[in-house]
Amino acid sequence: MANEQDVSRRDFLQRLSVVGIAGLGAGSLVSACGGGEGGGSSSGSTSQSASQASGQSSGGGAQTVTIHPQGNQMKYKETEFEVPADTEIELVFENTASSPSMQHNVVLMNKPPEQGTFKEVGQAGVQAGASNEYVPDHPAVLAATDISKPGETVSVTFTTPSESGKYGYVCTYPGHWATMQGTMIVT
Repeated sequence: MANEQDVSRRDFLQRLSVVGIAGLGAGSLVSACGGGEGGGSSSGSTSQSASQASGQSSGGGAQTVTIHPQGNQMKYKETEFEVPADTEIELVFENTASSPSMQHNVVLMNKPPEQGTFKEVGQAGVQAGASNEYVPDHPAVLAATDISKPGETVSVTFTTPSESGKYGYVCTYPGHWATMQGTMIVT
């Protein structure tokens, strides 16, 4: 039991160190980790869950899934969405945050939503850097949006895995991976 507490404490401190290093590296990195609740405006789909949005179509092409941040927090509002296997999906990220410091992306993985994978991909994203939109060249990455600033909408079109199951998604902006995670359920 004590060993589990030490591991949890160590993992927590490692997560904090990523945020701390970002703060030391450049002010713009710290600005991405602001807090508080936002009042950004968006369309009516803000209150719609991603699983409800997944059935929408963008005019005969790919099915569309729309997700948002949870106010000005480092969390996704929609932490889960469901899509069919082997289907073209347009994932739209509407950054409805109001704080200029809330920059995010969505990195979809071809792996289950496990902390080890979130951490590995998140830390690799930091190493990939801003010039690569914090998206690492990593075998677990299925698809990714660009970084979006508050008020911006970004999207990516991809084909879902052919095998049913749960797959993770995460924000890889420095320090965000620890709390900004979700699950794509492929049916």
